[in-house]
Amino acid sequence: MKKLKNRSYKTSNAIIFGLLALLGFTSSCNKEPNSKVEYGTPSAKFIVNGKVKSKDSNAPIKNIRVVMNRDTSFTDSEGIYQVVENNGFPDNQTYNIKYQDVDSTRNGEYKDLDTIVEFVNPQFVNGDGHWYEGEASKEFNVKLDKK
Repeated sequence: MKKLKNRSYKTSNAIIFGLLALLGFTSSCNKEPNSKVEYGTPSAKFIVNGKVKSKDSNAPIKNIRVVMNRDTSFTDSEGIYQVVENNGFPDNQTYNIKYQDVDSTRNGEYKDLDTIVEFVNPQFVNGDGHWYEGEASKEFNVKLDKK
């Protein structure tokens, strides 16, 4: 009785294995001669740029560290910065951005600022027509308070 049960399990497993192998081969064959198979995940680049100014004097602030995800930049002499997320998913996105005065008293002393930038219904440009949707950018200007 036990041998019969083992034999029926082995037979049913062999039948299932054969059917799955057959389905795998038939579904992997490409019927169109010039089409490519692509693997991957849709991605997009999100760019935030702007100016950092003093709330008191409205003057640009140099050397403010700007951090968004894995990208860090510093403002130039005109207070201009740009941070980029290269591997975002091409949909609505929310990014935390930190502005930090890290050069001590050289540019005056300013309070840190943590804020959020949202991309709602982003419009992408320069995509490749495949998995890369392109890039979306947003201008985001801030004014920092003195300490």
